[in-house]
Amino acid sequence: MPETAVATPPAPPVPLGPRARRRRRLTRRWLSAGLVAAAGGAGVSVLAPPAPSLAPALVAVRDLPTGAVLTASDVQRAERDAGTLPAGLLGPGEAVGAVLASPVRRGEVLTDARTTAGPLLTGQPAGTVATTVDVGDPALLPSLAPGTRVDVLARTQDPVTGAATGADRVAADVVVLRVPTPTGGGLLGGPGAAATSVLVAVDAATAARLAAASGQTVLTVRS
Repeated sequence: MPETAVATPPAPPVPLGPRARRRRRLTRRWLSAGLVAAAGGAGVSVLAPPAPSLAPALVAVRDLPTGAVLTASDVQRAERDAGTLPAGLLGPGEAVGAVLASPVRRGEVLTDARTTAGPLLTGQPAGTVATTVDVGDPALLPSLAPGTRVDVLARTQDPVTGAATGADRVAADVVVLRVPTPTGGGLLGGPGAAATSVLVAVDAATAARLAAASGQTVLTVRS
């Protein structure tokens, strides 16, 4: 009769001694800590955004009003996130001499949308400056526009009685550069700014005479 194979049962596990069990527990703890650290590092690398790419831009050094003529001391170069920069950035050559078409806050990036079409005194003779002068009669404002030629008169009065005695011409054939907005916000853009002043181009001596006659001026439009 053939012999029948009998399966030998596996030997029971040999119990570990206290030292072996302690070593196995420590090994498992170290492996668990390593896995947690690896997972955390992977999460940080996924969640952390890449460093932004920086690009230069001109920004305002201080708050500037509407109608301000930009000078080199009004602007400075700053690094900004290239992905957030708007179109139409102004370079130093474009910014200096340009006229603000709206107020600008300190630190704001300067673009062509914040300025008038070009530098205020472009095409004017050397030594020309821009200054404000009161129209005198607000009804004259609708007939004024950039490029209008005007004479500026200063009312005279009796030094004793204060009665009006006439008017002297303090500027002749000067060109208007800017007029107030139709909404009544003056050249400087503030809510309390006078809406009856215009910006004109004159030489330095004429600007001094206009300043001395401040509050007494009247404009007449030349034909």
